[in-house]
Amino acid sequence: MRHQSKSKRRQSAMPGEQALPRIIIEKEEPWLRVQENVNRALADALEVRLSSLPGGAKGEQAKKLRPSLEQHLESVRRRMWEMTKPNLRVNGFNYEDFVETTEPFDESLDRQIWALNTERVNWETKVVEKRRIKAGEVANLIDDLELRRDAAIWKPTEEDERQELEAQEADIAKPERHAEVLETFGKVVSNLSELASLSRAERVQVVREELSRLP
Repeated sequence: MRHQSKSKRRQSAMPGEQALPRIIIEKEEPWLRVQENVNRALADALEVRLSSLPGGAKGEQAKKLRPSLEQHLESVRRRMWEMTKPNLRVNGFNYEDFVETTEPFDESLDRQIWALNTERVNWETKVVEKRRIKAGEVANLIDDLELRRDAAIWKPTEEDERQELEAQEADIAKPERHAEVLETFGKVVSNLSELASLSRAERVQVVREELSRLP
């Protein structure tokens, strides 16, 4: 907080001072390599310093000092790299706002994505068009099959039925004494009718006699 207040007082004291332009880096990988090289150089310098102690880098004195020196060196490195962030612009982003997981723009991958998307749209359009066309074709095919089925089914006309009836009558020969049989059958029917009438008259007469006997 004290450092921030000093910075604010310094900025207010020099309103005409312009901020220095940031160092532009297209990709983060080169900057990470710079950090790796600097860290390696600092580690090598530490080893040289420890080697100058009595007993060398593997001596007792070096073993006692190594943990604290490595911790101090790590703290220096961390502060140093944090101080560089406000002066860098990586892949179009201020480095202090740069997300580590942000990947640099890959033009080849972008072209592949657009190509796949275009292919997907084309296939979807073709599928929709085929669904619309095939539905009509299937409906027309069904209508045609029904017409063919109806045409394949034989439906006799009145003339066909009449000719068939005449053919059946011609095929069935009349029995012997056909006329005599018809005459006899007619007489039988007439006699049965007379018997039925006689039976009814007799029943009426019986009823009358029964009624006359009543007191």
